[in-house]
Amino acid sequence: MRIKSLAVALLSISLGACTCLHTQTEPRATGDMGVIIERATGSVKIIDTSDKKPVGSIDQLGDLSHASVVFSRDERYAYVFGRDGGLSKIDILTEEISKRVIQSGNSIGGAISQDGSLVAVSNYTPGGVKVFDSETLELVVDIPATEFIDPRSGKSKRSKVVGLVDAPGKKFVFSLFDTHEIWVADFSGEDSSKPQLTKYRDTGL
Repeated sequence: MRIKSLAVALLSISLGACTCLHTQTEPRATGDMGVIIERATGSVKIIDTSDKKPVGSIDQLGDLSHASVVFSRDERYAYVFGRDGGLSKIDILTEEISKRVIQSGNSIGGAISQDGSLVAVSNYTPGGVKVFDSETLELVVDIPATEFIDPRSGKSKRSKVVGLVDAPGKKFVFSLFDTHEIWVADFSGEDSSKPQLTKYRDTGL
C-alpha cells in the first residue's frame, strides 16, 4: 500500500508539473498583435488587436520622431526605424530588443525585402541606403547617394534619400531628394553585397 500511495503521489506531482509547463509555454498568435510608436518617450507599445488592450512595452529606442515600422514574414519581429539613425529589431513575443544598431546620423524610414531576408534604411546623413541581414542586423552593403554641391555651404555632400519601398523580385526602390533621381537596387543575384543598381535621373522635383 505504501508503494502504491507513493506512485500515486509521484503521478500527481508529474501531472501538476506538466499542467504548469503547458500554461507557461502557451503560444500567442503574432498575427493578432501590433505595435504603437510612442514618440515622446522613445518606446513602443505592444497591443493585442482582438482584446484591444496593451500587453507590453519596449523602451530605450531612441528618437522616434517620424519613426516607421516593418515586420518579419512570420510577424514575430518588428523593425523600428528611428530618426536618430537607430535600427531596432524587437521581439513582439518576448517584449525585448533582439538587436539595435546606430547605422547613420539621421535616417527617414526603411523597408524589408519581400522574402524577408534584407532590411534597408534610407538615410539623410550621410545620404544613401544601408542594407542589413534581417536575422543578425549585420551590414550587407552601403549604397552611397549621388554627391552634389550644397548651394548654402558650397561644399560637396550626398543627396538625402527618401521614399524607400520594397518591390517584387528582392528589390528596393528609393528617391534621391537633392539630385532628383530614382534608383532601383536589385538583390536577386547570388551576392547580396553587390546589388545591381538602375538609376533614373532628372525625374523632377
